[in-house]
Amino acid sequence: MAEGLFARALGASRLARAVSRLYHDRLTARGRYVLWLSAALAFVGLDTQQALVYFLFALAVAPWLVAGVLALRRRPRVALEAAVPSRVTAGRPAPVRVRVTTTGARPSGTLVVGSRAGGSAGIRYQPDDLFLSCAPGEAGSGLLEIAAPERGRFTLPGLGVGRTDPLGLLSTRRATRPGEVVLAYPRFFGMPELALPAGRRYQPGGIPLASSLGDATEFVGTRDYREGDPLRRIHWRSWARRGQPVVKEYHEEYFSRVALVLDTYLPPRARREDRRAFEAAISLVASIADRLSRSEEVVDVLAAGPDLYEVSAGRSLGYLGNVLDVLACLEPCREPPFAVLSPPILERLSRLTTVVAVVLDWDEPRERFLRHVRQLGVAVRTFLVRTGDTARPAEDAAAELGPITRLTPAEIERRVAGAESGDAVKAHGTETLA
Repeated sequence: MAEGLFARALGASRLARAVSRLYHDRLTARGRYVLWLSAALAFVGLDTQQALVYFLFALAVAPWLVAGVLALRRRPRVALEAAVPSRVTAGRPAPVRVRVTTTGARPSGTLVVGSRAGGSAGIRYQPDDLFLSCAPGEAGSGLLEIAAPERGRFTLPGLGVGRTDPLGLLSTRRATRPGEVVLAYPRFFGMPELALPAGRRYQPGGIPLASSLGDATEFVGTRDYREGDPLRRIHWRSWARRGQPVVKEYHEEYFSRVALVLDTYLPPRARREDRRAFEAAISLVASIADRLSRSEEVVDVLAAGPDLYEVSAGRSLGYLGNVLDVLACLEPCREPPFAVLSPPILERLSRLTTVVAVVLDWDEPRERFLRHVRQLGVAVRTFLVRTGDTARPAEDAAAELGPITRLTPAEIERRVAGAESGDAVKAHGTETLA
């Protein structure tokens, strides 16, 4: 008996999945709208003695019969291409150029391009359907958009293209392409200025750099050109020999090294405002990293949590995208990360010039961590992102640790909105995070 119930449940689930695929993959957006309208007319016109609505339902059935017959045709012989960006910014639409080429000898008729069922929640192609028509051997193109609701890693649903009826209600089986993974970067704003203590420290062993403005540099070799490398470092002979840009690398042992330390701790029962502050802190770190990536400092991003994420950028070491890749998928930790300082963290901190800390609260473990950093001879620049009171006053530690800038999530969101509207100056005037 139990096996029979299990078999019936399994059959019902398969039927439900088949109906869902039919609804999402074969019906167009227009077809889904007309389907629900026809169902409403059928419901209202059940009593044929009291209402004449069933005449309207009878008229709606005729297009469905035509569409159903045409949907039995073979899937079109086409090649589908879509230029899907691998990285987008959360909340900002990104264009996707779609190109459909007919490979058969017959005209394709009206084609519909749209997303299939599946993918991550919250991200889909817009509009739902793109109608095209291609002559044999020719291509048709159109434009779709994708927009991630928040930062993170998303899987787009697969795209499909099929023939459709003259009214665009149903499509044939579709030629498909698989879904793609998209990283959504956190939203951030362009920071006009960031005041940091100046200075250089000795780095044992040095770091190979393409741009060299420090002391005790030594030529160590060449490598492929990367965007941002200065033209004065191009190795012209190697370029002529290989046919592509090559730059000279130097070993530099004295330079300014800045670490961005992000506090990722949220209590197990975090309030909505705490989660909002966490997202605002990530946007702030991305903004500071964007500012420092264009400077002469080497930037290390350290996310304090159960795992230590370390990404180096600036001075031709890497791109801002490397930092944003980590910030896009960063999740809060549930254990206080500043309670214990491991030897690897202390060893990294001892080589730094400045630590820029972005914290979500001010308590004894966080203050003790920053005091320890200061005792190593490293300058400290602190940003506190929070709404409401902190666990203990932060102003008392400013005399020893340096300036502590307090920002609310609303202020950071205002700066981000101003930057995205292209009117950042109007949004925050001449304000700087000094």
